[in-house]
Parts: sequence; structure tokens; C-alpha cells
Amino acid sequence: MKKFNNVHLFTNSEKVGLGGAYMKGMNYALEDLKADLIFEFDADFQHDPELIPQFLEKIDQGADLVLGSRYMRGGSIPRYWGLMRKVLSVGGNFYIRLLMLDRQIHDWTTGYRAIRPWVFEKVRGKITELKTYTFQISFLYFAKKAGAKIAEVPLNFAERKWGESKMPGMSSTLKTFTFVTKTRIFDFLHSRFFKFGTVGFTGFLVNFLFLRLFRSLGLKEFWAWLFSTEAAIINNYILNNLWTFKEKKIGGVKKTISKFFQFNLTSVGALTIQSVFGPLGVKLVGVKYDAAVLAFVVVCLVLPYNYLMYNLVIWKTWKLPWRKKLEPHK
Repeated sequence: MKKFNNVHLFTNSEKVGLGGAYMKGMNYALEDLKADLIFEFDADFQHDPELIPQFLEKIDQGADLVLGSRYMRGGSIPRYWGLMRKVLSVGGNFYIRLLMLDRQIHDWTTGYRAIRPWVFEKVRGKITELKTYTFQISFLYFAKKAGAKIAEVPLNFAERKWGESKMPGMSSTLKTFTFVTKTRIFDFLHSRFFKFGTVGFTGFLVNFLFLRLFRSLGLKEFWAWLFSTEAAIINNYILNNLWTFKEKKIGGVKKTISKFFQFNLTSVGALTIQSVFGPLGVKLVGVKYDAAVLAFVVVCLVLPYNYLMYNLVIWKTWKLPWRKKLEPHK
């Protein structure tokens, strides 16, 4: 530091973990140094500094977060690692990729990263676990949720020349696996598809109850299915608008009514599916199995159709690839 005045050394009076150390340095780089780019880097040269130009090239190409990846083509881990460490590292990353449903990122626990300051600003207040590799995973998870564009550079993780390599303990490993599992369960329970499925289930109940009601009133099977399906459509429109697609909520009396008719129009497909396959199923297996027939028709035929129509036509959260190409550039 006497020779290089742009080197800053920080120490912690107590053990704050991997993430705590990184956060302290990153906060200083952001707040005091006003850094244009933040690097996360192991100082024992297991991370090759000669890769830095490749990281910068990815940043120049538009990436917001660049990872040194051991598990992509061209990357590697040390040969001297024991079998258990290899299993935990390789298997752990595979498990994370599987649960995160992300094939783009190959190495979720790498500590070699280049980070744009805005990404760090977005995620630093959301990370709660600092003492395990959960820090690396949660940082990357929240960066993705913030919309960061992520790129990778192949990393040959070098063999350690000085000091001893530490393998994460079982408690640390369990914390990491628990974090990933709980995070994905939380995401699923708050996902649009889960809400859509829940609303669909209430629609199923409405449909079933009204089907029994209309039958008891003496309606023919076709009309009983038709009217009970319409009751479910009304239920689904209201709940999806208020909950599932609340960020795209349809407001105003005129627009709400207009969209309701559009909703009914797109639901003609669902109406047709249930009105045709419902009575057909009952005819094949018998009236006493009507609940099973209804469940099959709703889950296997109606739900996929409705989810497609709701996202493409009613609340327009999806765009077809060819429609994107036709849109003028802003």
C-alpha cells in the first residue's frame, strides 16, 4: 500500500463471513470511490487476473454482471479437489440451475465477478445471509430479478499455491440448499401461474356447484354444462383481474365491461371445450364420475388454453415473436 496508493485494505474486528467482507468492500467502492465497475476477486490467484480484459469486453458488449464460470465449456475446477468437494460443488450448481430453471448461468457460486454499480445498489439491501455461499447465490438471484443482463467467461479455477483450501461445512451446505429450495417455493407461491391455477380451482368449484344446481332444476346436460361454465368464466374474470393480473388490472366501467365481453369471446374456446368434452366424458364413464371428468377437462384442456388467451389477448403480458419484430423501434 506504500507503493500503490490506490490499494485500500479493510479488516473486520469480528468474523462477518464471506458476504460481509465483500459487502464492506463493495460499499466503499460505490460510496467513496464512485467506482464505474466493481470486481469480486480472490486475491490468492486462484482467479486468473489475465481474464479481466475478457470481463471488460463483456461489459462493453452490454452485460451488467459478468461471471467467471468453472462449469461452462472451457472452464474447470482443480484436479486435487476430493471427491466429496467435487460432488458438492458440481452437484450443488446442478441443483441450483435445476430449481432456478436457468440454463444460461452455469456457475452460481463463483466468486469471480464484474458488477455494474447499479446492480449492487439494487441487491445490497435484499441480501440477508452473508456467512455462507448463500451470499453468492442470493446476489445473483436478486440481480436477475432486477433485470441485470448476465454474461459468463470460462474460468480455469487454479490450484492453490499458498495456504489451505477450505471445503464448506455440512451446516453451510445445508443452509445453501435450504435457501435455494425456500426461495423457489416462495417464487412459485407468488407466481402468476400459481395465482392463475388457484383462480382456476375456484372456477372449478363454481362450475361443479352450478352444474349440480342446474341439473337439480331439470336442465338438459348440454345446457347445464353451458351455464355452469359461464358462471365459472365470470368468477375467473373477476378474480384474475383483481389478483392474478393486478399489475395489468383493467379499470373503469366501460373498459371493464368491454374487456369482459372480450374475455367471454376468448372463452368461447373454453366453453366449447367443456360443453363438448364434458358431456362426452360423462357419456363414456357415467354421471357418477362427473367430478373426475370436469377435473380432467379443466386441468388438461381448459387451463392451458385460458392461460394462453389471458396472457396474449386480455391482459397482454406476452407478445408473439413476430409481433415484436413488427413493432417500431423507440
